[in-house]
Amino acid sequence: MRAIILVSLVITLSACGFQLRGEAQLPATLKRVHVQASDPFSPLTRDVEAALRRSGASVEDAAGEGIAEVTLGSVSLAPVVRSVGANATVNEFSMVYHVELSISDADGKTLLPKQVIERSRDYTFDQTQAVGSNAEQDEIKKGMERDMVQAIMFKINAISHQR
Repeated sequence: MRAIILVSLVITLSACGFQLRGEAQLPATLKRVHVQASDPFSPLTRDVEAALRRSGASVEDAAGEGIAEVTLGSVSLAPVVRSVGANATVNEFSMVYHVELSISDADGKTLLPKQVIERSRDYTFDQTQAVGSNAEQDEIKKGMERDMVQAIMFKINAISHQR
């Protein structure tokens, strides 16, 4: 019975056009790449490098001849107060993730001029659940990190389809 349900689910999903997302398709000029970031040890830098590796790139430790460059400039993740209660306590925040992205190919040609990518998520702050709110904020940050990596890889994938 389980097999019949599984097979019917697979057939239904394939019939509607569903397919798993693959890794980004890199242009040949991005097969060797260096990720330049103000904080080379940040989770964003590590995750972008990992995503590039999964897409078939060789991530180099330093820039050089024949090495493309993905630059993550002006990276920030900060809370922005959205509402304050009657007792002057914060009720709602937005977490805003801001990255300036630019990409140059192995010949130094600009493939993507500096662009701002911003993502934001709202959440409420309950003074009675301060510990829970901190855990929620950490989860929001991690989720936003994943979203930002996907947005960066989407930009890289778009470059490969333009060529």
